[in-house]
Amino acid sequence: MKIIHVSDTHLGCEIPVEYKEIRKKDFLFAFNQVVDFAIKEKVDAIIHSGDFFDTYFRITSGVLEDVIDSLIKLKNNEIPIIFIKGNHDVRGHRQKVINILKKLGLVLEANPKEPIKIKDIYIYGISEPENLSGNELREYYNKVLPNIKVEKDGYSIFLFHGSIDILNDEFYDPRIISVSSLPKNIDYYALGHFHIPKKYIENEKVFALPGSTERTEISYREQNTKKGFYLIKDDNIEFIEIKTRNIYILERFVEKEEDVYKIVDEVLRKSKESIIKLRIKYKKDYYDILKNKIDLLIKSDYYIIDDLYPEDEEIHLEEETEEMILEDILNKSFLQNKKEIIDLFNKIKSIMEDYYIGKDTDIDKIRRTILKELLQ
Repeated sequence: MKIIHVSDTHLGCEIPVEYKEIRKKDFLFAFNQVVDFAIKEKVDAIIHSGDFFDTYFRITSGVLEDVIDSLIKLKNNEIPIIFIKGNHDVRGHRQKVINILKKLGLVLEANPKEPIKIKDIYIYGISEPENLSGNELREYYNKVLPNIKVEKDGYSIFLFHGSIDILNDEFYDPRIISVSSLPKNIDYYALGHFHIPKKYIENEKVFALPGSTERTEISYREQNTKKGFYLIKDDNIEFIEIKTRNIYILERFVEKEEDVYKIVDEVLRKSKESIIKLRIKYKKDYYDILKNKIDLLIKSDYYIIDDLYPEDEEIHLEEETEEMILEDILNKSFLQNKKEIIDLFNKIKSIMEDYYIGKDTDIDKIRRTILKELLQ
């Protein structure tokens, strides 16, 4: 038995949007590494735990053509790709695109009733419903998953676009459930949705979360996270790392001209292929030289995202400042219990899904909306 378990490829993703054309290629490059490895190793199948595409960006014809070419390569090598739909796959035209890929025979969708059989491997799964979120989604999974009947005829795999509370403690997310809520008689639980790879084994049952194949956010958490997939080879499960573009976050304070040149020197020591986010607080006397040096670095083909703010900048709720971060919102909301926090996170998630379609101006709109609706 030789199976690849991958998840959250987010094809079509353009984050950060400042370099969207490059990033679309990065996500394709990551996926193609999985495809090439599968062909080279002659695996029996690829299983995908959801979020094949990315919701927030329209899939261009070029991206779709490249994806189809990769899927045809797998088909020509008799390697099926078996997937479930994640939350990014069930909205708008993504669902239509996936249905077309299914009709073309390029992908197979796992389901909870009839397993897809590959040799003596039985693959079950459950796609995320398109019309549920928040507590309704949690209740749905807690009701449906324990009642899924699995016939134990061989090695069994179950695909779920979520995780277990032992691996992830983001209690507000409805896709985190207890081990006892999952279907029984499963050897390998192929998890997804969360982008940091993790694995847990209990009573010879494997709960595996491969993470995403690329970085969908520029954050400290993602900065040092390895990207890749799991290779299930008989009784051995190995994480296979793939090549991805490095990201760096530099937080600095410019209080004298010398500090500007130190920042420039730090950037110059990084590869030009990296994405570098500069979050810099500065004394106003040095803004012009700071901005000028950053612009020169960008003109020299460094991929830089600059987030600059003066040292005396203050946050005033009554002004509905756009610089408020989530921690401030939580502190100012005086939340008293777990339910309020869960409701707040779900509301923020809903606002993101309603407004963000991949434009820089969307972020401003989201900030204003969050401040207006959550802090009034």
